[in-house]
Amino acid sequence: MKKNDHQNSKMVRKTKDIISIIFLSLVSLLALTFCIGLLLSNADLRRRIEAKTSELDAIENEGYYTTARAEQMVESAVAETQSETLESVRNTFKEELGSKGSLSAIRELFPDDLIVASNGEYRFYPIDENMDRHMFKAEDFRESSNGKLDYIGPDESVQPKFGIMVSRYNGEINFENVKSAGVDFVMVRAGLRGSSEDASLVEDDFFRQDINGALAAGLQVGVYFDSSAINTMEAEEEAEFVLSLIAPYEVTYPIAIMIEASDSPDSRTINLETDDYSKIIDAYCSKIQDAGYKPMVYGNILSYVEYIDLGIQQKYPVWFSFSGDRPYYPYSFDMWEYTRNGYIYGINGGANFIMCLTDYSNSEETDD
Repeated sequence: MKKNDHQNSKMVRKTKDIISIIFLSLVSLLALTFCIGLLLSNADLRRRIEAKTSELDAIENEGYYTTARAEQMVESAVAETQSETLESVRNTFKEELGSKGSLSAIRELFPDDLIVASNGEYRFYPIDENMDRHMFKAEDFRESSNGKLDYIGPDESVQPKFGIMVSRYNGEINFENVKSAGVDFVMVRAGLRGSSEDASLVEDDFFRQDINGALAAGLQVGVYFDSSAINTMEAEEEAEFVLSLIAPYEVTYPIAIMIEASDSPDSRTINLETDDYSKIIDAYCSKIQDAGYKPMVYGNILSYVEYIDLGIQQKYPVWFSFSGDRPYYPYSFDMWEYTRNGYIYGINGGANFIMCLTDYSNSEETDD
């Protein structure tokens, strides 16, 4: 009995040893597997890093960059572009100044603004996109040897009339010669109002001589009055004065009011605002229109941007003065005085040339 117990005990110990050996072997195998896994994972990670590094090198060689590098390159490009742009503007401005003068150069650089020089400074006025615009370009006009501009643009409906603007400053005029030189119409100064304390109405010294001569030569005639009214009552007085002067004559072209504000501190119009001018112009033009004539507003570019508001420019035909080979007035217009130094047979010295886009010789054009 004791012998069997001893044998059984010996077998149990052997079994336990075998199990321990198997367990330790399994643990060792697992540890080895884990180590092999780590080594493989590390090798795979190294391969991935090398692949990414190689990929980044390839990308950079092909022109692609990291975010930081890209930002650095953008900043550098912006700085370089700004420098190049500034240099380009300087060179352009230098060329424009050399050929056209400062004001013309500035106007070329800012085509979306109307720019005038006044009191030693340049003033910028944005062009109103809601206003009707003319479509003329510089290449639409060709200057003749005597200073006359001819329309050579593509619009066949544009058939401008050629006119001149006359006053006492032109002296004696041979209107027969003027007519033979191709002039279609004449705008005659009827008179003026004194711009200082003496605000009396004065007939132009040559008004009757000029209007009689022009009509006798078969030219169409319009008139203008050099206003310095400071209120609507004076504007109506000026209109009545003009109507009395033209009563004996056949006037088919417009009866214009001239608005050219003075910068002189002694001028009686020095304190007028845009609203004041609007009321003055409206009062004058209403009188002219009620009498059966076509009213018109004459002014230079400064007048049209500082004194004559857009509502008036839409209500009455525009006659503007600007010396040049293209109209530096962006909106629709009726007449353009483009030079004061033209040469015309029959007038001594410089003549004021006008282009008119409306044929007022047709009586229907003068109707309301």
